[in-house]
Formats: sequence, structure tokens, C-alpha cells
Amino acid sequence: MKMQNKQKLNDRESAILLAVVESYIDKCIPVSSQLIKNSYHYKISSATIRNTMALLEEKGYLTQLHKSGGRIPTDIGYRYYVNNSNLSEKLDKELSTTIEYELQTINNNVDELLNATAIMLSKVSKMFGVVTISGYQNSILTDIELLSIQDNRVMVVLAMDTGYIKSIVLNLNVDVNNQLIHKIVSVLKENLIGCTLQDIQTTIIRRLTDAEIYEHELVQILINDRFNFFSIDNNSNIYTSPSNVLLKYPEFQNISQYQKILPALDKSYLAHYFNENFSNEVDETLIGSENRDNILRDCSIVTSSFNQGIVKGRIGVIGPKRIPYLTIQNILNKFAEIINNAI
Repeated sequence: MKMQNKQKLNDRESAILLAVVESYIDKCIPVSSQLIKNSYHYKISSATIRNTMALLEEKGYLTQLHKSGGRIPTDIGYRYYVNNSNLSEKLDKELSTTIEYELQTINNNVDELLNATAIMLSKVSKMFGVVTISGYQNSILTDIELLSIQDNRVMVVLAMDTGYIKSIVLNLNVDVNNQLIHKIVSVLKENLIGCTLQDIQTTIIRRLTDAEIYEHELVQILINDRFNFFSIDNNSNIYTSPSNVLLKYPEFQNISQYQKILPALDKSYLAHYFNENFSNEVDETLIGSENRDNILRDCSIVTSSFNQGIVKGRIGVIGPKRIPYLTIQNILNKFAEIINNAI
């Protein structure tokens, strides 16, 4: 749940709060009134700025690590910044062109495209990149093949219209010769190609029941375990970058702090977390304590959604709360635009 501080800010308080957040994001050091005056060329005195910062602390937007030191934003301060900053900054044109070119060179395969997106997103943002997708169960089967590995082992290969390829190795109790494999493949292609995975799960029995090969062990295995074979597992619905990119941030250079968040960067965890916390097709940001899991309380997640009909999903980055939110949101929006055009 997003935080909202009930206490209103006047124009001066708002301007100084935004300046403090920007300064802390940029420098990662507690912000003094003198730094704000020098950096933003305010005509008011340092004492007035200091008094305003004290009021912002009373209202919960800023805090002090040390009594005599500068101030840093609280989670509510970051939330105010995100909600009240103008997202007018444009992504560097050269960077935008580079992203578009590199991703469009692999747009023939959705799986490869999204994996490359997560890695490139991390490289550009210098944070942990995540891409999650849904709708794969509506993928249409475009081809199915059976490959004999040994006399009683067969590999089933499924190809979807999204470019996703799934393979399963079956261990049979009976030998299968090439002639029989060819016959089974022919029947499967005739009855299943053109159907969505979800349709196959619910109609495969009816589609194959009159076929001569219906009682064969291989076909019965596919039928009995159809919800497993004709589906995409959760770990195939998420793509992530290497996590060591976060080690460059002061917040995670303490190895124990870095190790604390590692379980939250696991694919299975993230697939579930994104599904639970980002359900609407809108750009969303979770800041610090807005994250429901304590593991991520020192992190922020910035995301952008995409929807291309067959496949929809969300791309995002995970980093410290001191994320350059506006720049990152622009980067994510560009990636989402490219994905929508490429799939």
C-alpha cells in the first residue's frame, strides 16, 4: 500500500523537500541547508532553509541520522517526490536508439527478447532488472515434434506462436519405433496445432479419443499430465539480470546487507511477488516500507507495464531507495514501448 502523509506542504516546503530528495539521490550524503542554498541558488537564507527542513522532519518527510548532521528523505519523503515531480525529462536520444536497435535484432523470439531486455535494462539503469509476463497460457501451439533419444525415451518439443520453445523428455515402459513416432506426431499435429495451451489442457481428451493411437502409453502420458506438459511454469514467466550490479551502491556494499536481499531476487520469489503486488496495467513504484516483505524494506521497485495482446507483463528495476526515479521511469517506458513494438 502506498504511503500518503496527511500533512499538507506549502510551496516553499514542497520545493525544498524535492531539492533535498534530488540532492540525496545524487550524492548519497545527508543534505544540509547550505548545500541546498548553494546547489539550487535559493534567495532565502540558510537559516530559513534549515527551519523549513526542521518542519519537514516534524511532518515525517525528512529524518536525521545524527542530531548535528544533515537530513535524508524518509519513505514518505520519497513518495512525495515521486508523486509530485514532473516526468518531463526525455531519455537521451542516442541511448534510446541503441536500446531499440539491440532489442529489435532479436525480436523473432519472445523468450530471447525478454531475457535480453532484463540484462540490457540492468546495464542501462545500473540496477537489478526484472521482466515478468502473463498470458503465455494463451500462446498458440504452432508445432509439435517427437524425437527418439533411446528405444524407450522420447523428447517432446512444443513450439508456440510467441517464439517460446518447450521440451520434455518422457521415459516409457515400452519401446517406440520411428514409424510409430511419425504416426503419433501426425495425429497430434492434426488435432492440437492452432489451439492455445489452455484449450489443449481442457479439450485434449475429446480431440484424441477417437484416434487409433489414443491408448498408446506416450499419448496417455501427455493426456494424464496435460496441465504440466501444456503449460509454462512460473520460472519461465520471469527474466532477471545478474544481481551483483547492486554491490556498487553504498547501501549494499556491506555484504550482510546485500545477502539480506538476495532471497528476494530469486526468480520464484519475484514471480510471486510481482504477481501479488503489481496487478493493474499501470506504471507502479513501491518505496521502502511500501514493500510487503521485510526483505525489500531497504529497496525501491520502479516498474512499467506492457501489453501486446498475446503477451502482457511488467518490466522493472530493483535498487536502493535512493533511485533516480524520474530517469528510471523514462528508461522503463522506453523499454516497454520497444517490447510492445517488437513482439
